[in-house]
Amino acid sequence: MAYRQQNRRRIAYLTLMALVVLVLMLFDIFHGLVGFNQLVTGRLGSGDSLRGVLLNLRLTRTLTCALVGAALGLAGLCMQNMLRNPIATPFTLGLSSAAGFGASLSIISGFPFVFGQYNVQVSAVVFSFLGSALILLVFTGRRVSMNTIILVGVSINLFFTALQQLTQYLSTERDVQRMTNWSLGDLSRSSWDSVIVIFVVLYVAGVLIYRKSWAMNLLLLSDDSAQAMGVNVRNTRLLIFLASALVTAVAVSFVGTIGFVGLIAPHFVKAVVGNDSRFTIIGSAIMGALVLLIAAVISKHLVPGTIIPIGIITSLVGIPFMIVVAMRKGQRA
Repeated sequence: MAYRQQNRRRIAYLTLMALVVLVLMLFDIFHGLVGFNQLVTGRLGSGDSLRGVLLNLRLTRTLTCALVGAALGLAGLCMQNMLRNPIATPFTLGLSSAAGFGASLSIISGFPFVFGQYNVQVSAVVFSFLGSALILLVFTGRRVSMNTIILVGVSINLFFTALQQLTQYLSTERDVQRMTNWSLGDLSRSSWDSVIVIFVVLYVAGVLIYRKSWAMNLLLLSDDSAQAMGVNVRNTRLLIFLASALVTAVAVSFVGTIGFVGLIAPHFVKAVVGNDSRFTIIGSAIMGALVLLIAAVISKHLVPGTIIPIGIITSLVGIPFMIVVAMRKGQRA
């Protein structure tokens, strides 16, 4: 009976979080440089229309924001659980910086040349998976500790960051501006294409990951415990990692580098609903959307008349949070 009550309480928390996300989405849609009163009365600029502002600008931006937050929150949870490390995220493991270098390379060269206006997105995805492949080489090689994999991820992060800085150094002033805007995390590139692609990838990857929720619970204990219960540890970890890498790559390919959402969201969810992956998988996606929507709202109102790149907001909050998490882990060690 107590178990059922606990599960009902968890579901209630997740439902409340989802309702908060919906409220934030509505607030984000109707507030910005064009105010709520202007939208309601239809008194917009001479070149604007109510339909254009709401459907093609505000709605796509808000939906992309929520989906990217959900993708990063889900990926962060999976990587923390798979590596059993509280600071493991796509950002700290170097997948985001790899995508950043891919985008920068495409901006200055047009790589991979055949996808037209989507060359930057495709290049970001390709290099994000290259970063994932480097980490997987460690996974599938000799037996190493999870902390070693984290150190490899940090090294990959620094490596691709240096390459990105090199491309900026060799670029024209105009290209450097594009790279900088991309690296700061910017929702202004949102479109219905980004909404559809991210939604489809997030849905497919989310279903695959959720089907492995019981195996993920066992992996949180130890590899030996999971193997004793019939879990193929290597294949399960590989599947979850690849699914996480995929949603991360696609998400950041459209909006640029956004850090620390994958760090913050899982920790808040675990504090509320516990460590059961059946609930934390859904909760981390919802909380990731909530965190990024809050950052989006702050980015519009922090400096009147200016929309600050959302990646700056998440970093300002995420870096102190990461320090606190690392200190708590050090005290328990």
